[in-house]
Amino acid sequence: MIYLDYAATSPMSMNAIKAYAEAAEKAPGNSSSLHDIGGRAAELLEASRHAIASCLGGDPKGIYFTGCGSEASILAIVSLLNGVADPKKREIIYSAMEHSSITNFMAHLEGHGYIVKKALPDGSGRITSEQLSPLLTENTALVTIQHGNSETGIVQDIGPLCHSLKERGILFHSDCVQTFCKIPIEVKEWNLDAVSISAHKICGPKGIGAAWINPGTAWKPALPGTTHEKGFRGGTADVPGACSFAVAAKELSGSMSQNASRLKELRAYLKRQLRAAGIKAEFAEGEDPYQLPGIAGLILEKTEGQYALLTCNQRGIAISAGSACQAGMQKPSAAVVSLGYSDEEALRFIRVSMAPSTAEAELLAFTNALSAC
Repeated sequence: MIYLDYAATSPMSMNAIKAYAEAAEKAPGNSSSLHDIGGRAAELLEASRHAIASCLGGDPKGIYFTGCGSEASILAIVSLLNGVADPKKREIIYSAMEHSSITNFMAHLEGHGYIVKKALPDGSGRITSEQLSPLLTENTALVTIQHGNSETGIVQDIGPLCHSLKERGILFHSDCVQTFCKIPIEVKEWNLDAVSISAHKICGPKGIGAAWINPGTAWKPALPGTTHEKGFRGGTADVPGACSFAVAAKELSGSMSQNASRLKELRAYLKRQLRAAGIKAEFAEGEDPYQLPGIAGLILEKTEGQYALLTCNQRGIAISAGSACQAGMQKPSAAVVSLGYSDEEALRFIRVSMAPSTAEAELLAFTNALSAC
């Protein structure tokens, strides 16, 4: 089967699999145990923490392992809000293009006394200071803006946003699950308060993610009394998963530039083939350089996205009709609608997401399958 759904998840690399197996075999202990076997597991966990932090340009003390990227986002947001000293600061801003896990959690916070505001993107799909400024007040506690959208691939310039918010004493979190190790992230240079990342998007294992919180930023645990991960999260640390995560991150970050160049070539090839086949489709995308090259979001002229997905699947090609976390819900993507498309147009959305190993022949097969819709 031809796999063109890497934004949903990616197959583990052989080095990540090897790292997982070796850690599971040679360091089976609980990293919190005081004996030597536990100590060995703790050493590997700390080494993994340092490796992942180096890919973010941040202090390893700020890395907290979680069960996934969504959990990392939710725990980071709650922990930051818990650390806000001023009780009047009860306002939160999020973008209309956030992952469903954050969007749904915003509704939860709204039901618990927070004032939640949604920032809409400009005509190019970006959230800028112009979009945020009218929403900010002296009671704004936190802003969360996704770095790269999982459906359209549009990238936000979060560095300048964070610096401007810092001047007003407002916390900033970014969901970097789709961008980690694919485009540069510099948490220290950008002065970020917190980011969330995930292993399975970068050829690591499923079931492990991480939050990075600036060691200089105040926070309090989401669940009081938690002892693992310095109080950030309960549960025995997944040492093999962390080791595999670290290996995958170092492997991918080391070839980031080459991978981006290859993906740009593939994306350009896909556009040429669609034109050559006479397929009328509009790319929902950002202006260069604010676009992840591995993601191509298409609004088809007449065909509904889920029908195109099923047609491709029958021909042995895996694509998506949007975020995998919302697949099958039969409703238009909020991220696509926020770009100005109608609900009907958003239902004609499909996503092709590639890896550097994707072959031109695979994209040609996809184009041929789409022609049959």
